[in-house]
Amino acid sequence: GGYVVNAELEARSNLFVAGDAACFYDPVLGRRRVEHHDHAVVSGKLAGQNMTGASQPYHHQSMFWSDLGPNVGYEAIGLVDSSLPTVGIWAHKDTVTRSESEIKSEPGAHEKYEQGIVFYMDKSKVWGSYLEHIRQGSYRSTGNRGGRGTPRFWVASQAV
Repeated sequence: GGYVVNAELEARSNLFVAGDAACFYDPVLGRRRVEHHDHAVVSGKLAGQNMTGASQPYHHQSMFWSDLGPNVGYEAIGLVDSSLPTVGIWAHKDTVTRSESEIKSEPGAHEKYEQGIVFYMDKSKVWGSYLEHIRQGSYRSTGNRGGRGTPRFWVASQAV
């Protein structure tokens, strides 16, 4: 769906389309249409600049998020498609160990792994990622919380 546009978000000569109405070519994921706030803001700004002669290509990889309540929220970027194989890395919610990270293939029934990242993959390429309870770049510090130790992790893999 959407209006097919070129790399500069132009549908026809001097007719530009942005936001969820635009069906654009993503150099990483192919032709697509995105219905998210981040994409609308960035593509709208670029379409406006291109209307004034900037002739800049759209190459932004938009993200999306949702807050489902005070304790449930997520962010995602790229192709988040349930038909793709996934690999998940989950951090233990309550404790931080003082030894090397603990990697498990199956969590114990009593353990609370509520913060993590799921990678959507195809062969050896990551097409998208989903972050649960990790916000605004805080995943960069997941591996070492202020030098107090390394969090325990659970690595999950699901093949289709």
